[in-house]
Amino acid sequence: MSFLAIDPNTNVRELFALGVRFHGHPGPFLALGIRMGLLALKLLESSGYSGIRAEVETGTKPPISCLADGIQVSTGCTAGKGNLVILPLGRAAATFAANGKTLRIEVRPEFLQRVQAEGAADHLAEVVLGASVEELFTWTLS
Repeated sequence: MSFLAIDPNTNVRELFALGVRFHGHPGPFLALGIRMGLLALKLLESSGYSGIRAEVETGTKPPISCLADGIQVSTGCTAGKGNLVILPLGRAAATFAANGKTLRIEVRPEFLQRVQAEGAADHLAEVVLGASVEELFTWTLS
């Protein structure tokens, strides 16, 4: 996997394997962040890394904050480059900006409730990887 550009149509399982190596375990919030980031790249027509910004609303308390690691892996946005900001709001949502467009993506409440009810168990990552984006998220593009 190259770090020069991310194709939003990349094999999500390959990217997830990279994310697990980066993050340390295969949790559902990591998978949600990866899927969210890939959706953002596609809808914003971005190749990631530069020219894109992400504001993640999770805060820094796991397990919900693990969403930010998935977004880093899938978009190339990082705190070090200054194009990833984590807001202390405790929400499974993020706002992305690129190419003059803004996109807010939120994990569907019913899916978030399932993840939380099952204690963010690692086996739910497989559910996330196999679900459609419509099952996982709502979004607004402007």
